[in-house]
Amino acid sequence: ASVSGNTLTLDYQANQHGSATINVTGTSNGQDANDTFTVTVAAVDDPPVAANSIADVTVNEDVADKTIDLSNMFNDVDDDNASITKTAVSSEVSLVTASVIGNALTLNFQPNQFGTATITLTGTSNGQSVDQIFTVTVTVANDPPVVANPITDVNVLEDAADTTIDLSNLFNDVDDDNASITKTAVSSAPSLVTVSVSGD
Repeated sequence: ASVSGNTLTLDYQANQHGSATINVTGTSNGQDANDTFTVTVAAVDDPPVAANSIADVTVNEDVADKTIDLSNMFNDVDDDNASITKTAVSSEVSLVTASVIGNALTLNFQPNQFGTATITLTGTSNGQSVDQIFTVTVTVANDPPVVANPITDVNVLEDAADTTIDLSNLFNDVDDDNASITKTAVSSAPSLVTVSVSGD
């Protein structure tokens, strides 16, 4: 409390509640008069706040899941921080999903995906909540081609006619036009069978 002229100012401190006794003294010609009154500040439920921010995340395509510790991420002056519940939502679940178990946030990166997603992390306490938002960027990687349709083993009689096999759907490359995949073949026993590739 402070007095300026005929004005008494009560300055309430942040996040504090309880009772205080205010004594106002008037002095004249060396003599005093006192007035005493009580100030009661009722408690209100403050929402949780973001105590520490999460830095934006940048990873390469096809990396393993990433886990982030959330134990010191939120603070609630009215409640035990351990009772704050946390949830997370990804704006692009086809790129990365977000899940929370206890104080662990797990980012699960989807295979062969790249781009940017926004993760919204929410801390809730006594029905009130606060959000933290950060960005996840997944950079593109050059994936190797894979065998999409394996060739079945070939069994023929001695002196059989040549066998031709269509290779157009043998391989797949998620990053490229499959028609641009070049193919070669080698025989482990050229005295038995030779191989050559023409086109697809």
